[in-house]
Amino acid sequence: MADYENIIYELREAAGGNVAYITLNRPERLNALSRGLLADLGGALEEADKDETVRCIVIKGAGRAFSAGYDMNVQSEGNLPRDALTMITSDHPTTMYRRWIWNNRKPVIAQCHSFSLAGGGQLACHCDITIASDDALFGYPPARYASVATYMIWPELVGMKKMKQLAFTGNMMDAQEALRVGLVSEVVSRDELDDHVWTLANTISKLPPASTELNKRAINYYYESQGMFQAYEYAENLMYVSYAASPEDLPKGLQDVDRVTAEQGMRAGFQYMNDAFTDEDQAIAAEQMARPSRAP
Repeated sequence: MADYENIIYELREAAGGNVAYITLNRPERLNALSRGLLADLGGALEEADKDETVRCIVIKGAGRAFSAGYDMNVQSEGNLPRDALTMITSDHPTTMYRRWIWNNRKPVIAQCHSFSLAGGGQLACHCDITIASDDALFGYPPARYASVATYMIWPELVGMKKMKQLAFTGNMMDAQEALRVGLVSEVVSRDELDDHVWTLANTISKLPPASTELNKRAINYYYESQGMFQAYEYAENLMYVSYAASPEDLPKGLQDVDRVTAEQGMRAGFQYMNDAFTDEDQAIAAEQMARPSRAP
């Protein structure tokens, strides 16, 4: 078993084999998806895929959230390439998630609580099953800096009208709304989340591995045959065009947010992106956005 810095990888014995648990482990950053975390996640998913004892995979988050999205702290992460050619020709999330999750032979369950936003929500919804706690929040706030809601599994799940509403506002939705529109599979109380996911994974482990693998292939092929990955690639290329735009050409775009972050820190960059949306965010996420108590 490999050593990982940004995740916890463990095997739990179930009725018909092992369940591989992958815990995103950057709780101090709400499990923001850094390069290091993504590399570890991919390694763990590939390790579980190759392990013949593993019947099911669960991805969860440590601490206060599943994942708040991609890491915006350019000071610690280093500047991303901003020319569209480099971004388009490099290994990108659509390719990674297709290789790691979509084509994984094992069923993959996302166990989501609190913030499951942007890239974090995309990760969760690429999984075969997504179980959310009643305090989970989903949405695509990066639309506020002209990012494109890529990985087009979202419109496939929620439909055209709801996807446009999410993309045109950057607003969040709660777990019950996510369930109503089909973004998640089930919603349970936060206290029941761990046990509920374990029960589901344990049931899956009882099936012959060939059954889950063949059924996953059959269901996936239905969507692949409709051109889903071509839509992913097109939307992602549009996103890279946006990301390549200078602050002068695209005020409040990603490079402009990065500029503020580099000069004043991540909190300032985040505030710069969201300062016009305080009312919307507080209306749905006041409890989750409250800073945790530091009292002993």
